Amino acid sequence: MSALSARSVLAGLALVLAGSTSALAADAQAFGERLKSVMAGQSVVLSYAGATADGDDVVLGDAKITPQRPGAEALGLGDLRFEDVAGSTPEGWRAGRVVLNDVDQAEGGTRVTVSGASVEGLSLKGTNDTSAALSPVYFERANVGTVGIEKDGKSVVGVENVRLQNAGSATEGYRSTFDVGKFRVNTTASGAPGGAAVMTELGYPQVSGDVSGVASWNPQSGALTLSPLQIEVDDAGELAFAYTITGYTPSFIQSLAQLSEQMKATNGQSEGAGMAVIGLVSQLYLQSASLEFEDRSLTNRLLDYFAKQNNQSREQLVSSLTGMMPLALGTLQNPAFQAKVSGAVTDFLQNPKSLRIEIAPPAPVPATQIIGAAMGAPQTLPQVLNVDVRSGN
Repeated sequence: MSALSARSVLAGLALVLAGSTSALAADAQAFGERLKSVMAGQSVVLSYAGATADGDDVVLGDAKITPQRPGAEALGLGDLRFEDVAGSTPEGWRAGRVVLNDVDQAEGGTRVTVSGASVEGLSLKGTNDTSAALSPVYFERANVGTVGIEKDGKSVVGVENVRLQNAGSATEGYRSTFDVGKFRVNTTASGAPGGAAVMTELGYPQVSGDVSGVASWNPQSGALTLSPLQIEVDDAGELAFAYTITGYTPSFIQSLAQLSEQMKATNGQSEGAGMAVIGLVSQLYLQSASLEFEDRSLTNRLLDYFAKQNNQSREQLVSSLTGMMPLALGTLQNPAFQAKVSGAVTDFLQNPKSLRIEIAPPAPVPATQIIGAAMGAPQTLPQVLNVDVRSGN
């Protein structure tokens, strides 16, 4: 090969490499701008000093996020590295993994720490993508090792092992599972002396427990289900909440987003906003819902505490509470339902085990019908929703 040919090849190779580098840099910038755009749609402002490419990775330098609300403080995330980035803004972006830097931020006597946070299988919906999605941001897994909040040097809240996993597709539906391995709350560090004293007397100077839940969404039917959300507090009890609503379709989500943008633009002063909200709500139906509390000593502690405060025996307190229920429930003007509620609550107070409220209509009930009944004829709601209240004794 002649010297001239060699120089030509090297020059061509240099141009190719330079072009590749420019393309990667442009991709990094495009990825960062798309991420910023979709997060803004989730009411979070993302800012960063610059977006650079490092092989297949994209690094956002000195990244910060700020909730879109008055007086919100920015949370510094440092340099964020998104691994194995591929895609485009029209078609959508995907990143194999992003590990968030540990956070240790203090201000005004309050310190917040976050460690061990990562996200896997991150996807940003493309501008040309018209498929159904609850959000333009999707990820397969997210983990947070620990979260801590301190006030004046005292630990107030601690959270460990937060896990969230998503699976599914627009055709098959989506399913999410989430759990908080352990949470701890120091009730004596709340800054409210009266409340701290009450919690200590109840035997809860420290509160700990866990949270778990399963949620699903079917874009075809618009069924959105929580089944259930469970909050368990050690030596207190477990609260479980579940529901299914229908009508939460992709078109509903799109209309809701458009209405939200319109109301932001007019500061909620649009003349047609009220009718638009009613029109959206009319598309939703309540299929079922339940709320259940399983007691593990909380009720007994509360009864003993308030009996002592009122200079009563526990039996006297329970008797006075059950005696007040007919008057309290009388406004419902529904004797049959009043008797059902009174019997279940009396049974629970006398022997606390569990108390369950369940809504199970024979067919999904329009949200507008529920609102109308609540405003015009509240005594009909137990029949409209087929409400059942029962004690687990």
